[in-house]
Amino acid sequence: MNRIEKLQNDIYSFEELDTLEKNASKLADKETLELIAKSRASKTAKGEKPKAVPSKAEKAQAKRERRQRGG
Repeated sequence: MNRIEKLQNDIYSFEELDTLEKNASKLADKETLELIAKSRASKTAKGEKPKAVPSKAEKAQAKRERRQRGG
């Protein structure tokens, strides 16, 4: 199955769609960008949500906690 078929069938995750979007933007691939937008909208309509990305402050706090537990 090629990339276009996978986009049409909503097989890619939100993270994979982000990567595809970066590459398609660099190549100015309008067809792929349109399919990515449709795939995101479809996933959102189905109730899927992208994974939350921790902020820099949250990452620093987690790192501090790991360091304190280990020492």
